Amino acid sequence: MNLLVLRFSAMGDVALMAPALIAVAAKYTNIQLTVVTRGNYASFFYNIPNVNVIGINLKKYKGLMGLYRLFKELNKLGPYEKIVDLHSSVRSRFISLFFRFKGVPVFQIIKGRREKMRQIRKHRKVLRKLPHTVDRYLKVFEKAGYPASVRKGPWINVDPESKIYAKDFLLARKIEKKEGLWIGYAPFAGHKLKEWPLEKSIALLKLLKEEFPNVRIFLFGSSQEASIMEEWRNGDQTITIVSGGKYGIRGELGIMERMDVIIGMDSSNIHIAALLKRPVIALFGTTHPLSGFAPFGQEDTGVLQIEDLPCRPCSIYGNTTCYRKDFACMERITPEDVIKRINVIKNINTLF
Repeated sequence: MNLLVLRFSAMGDVALMAPALIAVAAKYTNIQLTVVTRGNYASFFYNIPNVNVIGINLKKYKGLMGLYRLFKELNKLGPYEKIVDLHSSVRSRFISLFFRFKGVPVFQIIKGRREKMRQIRKHRKVLRKLPHTVDRYLKVFEKAGYPASVRKGPWINVDPESKIYAKDFLLARKIEKKEGLWIGYAPFAGHKLKEWPLEKSIALLKLLKEEFPNVRIFLFGSSQEASIMEEWRNGDQTITIVSGGKYGIRGELGIMERMDVIIGMDSSNIHIAALLKRPVIALFGTTHPLSGFAPFGQEDTGVLQIEDLPCRPCSIYGNTTCYRKDFACMERITPEDVIKRINVIKNINTLF
């Protein structure tokens, strides 16, 4: 029995497939799960039994003819008994349609767009907890005839090569052993409205150094954001910049799993860290964890937000503007709030 599973983006949403795939693969050992996603996301599914990842470059499959060519290539690797579409995008719907023409049953995710729109409208908001993305994935497998329950994490396993890269990365920066508290900070997100104001990030770095004298801080960001992080670092040898490297995502996973706490925005870094089962602190402003995107397994301690703002949430993905013009949802979260939450997490996880 071979199931074709489709999900191309975004990075955090692809990573969140891991708990669902683990649950299904563990319960149904007689099936093969063939996962089609972007090639650089394959490392999220390392060492999951009966999961085969087909990493693709979507730029090679543009337009309807490109998707049809992708369908034909995937079809040769079959046959597939069922298609599990966890994306329900234009691409995945067309590919699913081609398989439908061949008589292959297709099961697609229900994203709950109507319920989400009720959460973000200005007036008469209906802010109730929606199913987590992982639960939505599991629901699709259930409709396909494979109900399963989430197993205990971590849900992302770091492969040996990633661990070697992390070790080499640290040794190259004369970090030979782990001492003190290691804190990761991912200050950026795909949309600016999901990011903390830059001056608050600078203040947080200063406060972390004051509150935890033995702290080592790792700044996570893209190569385009490296210059900003270098300015923040300002030559401080206890602050290390992590911006990809020759192993890309794989390398970052090896470093991320070593962190004691990871702070970030509502972004892929936080979701990945939570799936590694590292303690996280996710700053939510314009978006809201009740929309189904809370850090998996840490929906309470892993979320830092201002709860008494009736305008929240104003967006599901952060791709909007603040109609209040004061960005209160993020401005009111202070560096001191983050420090307090770190201390809570330290007590829960006995990091010291």
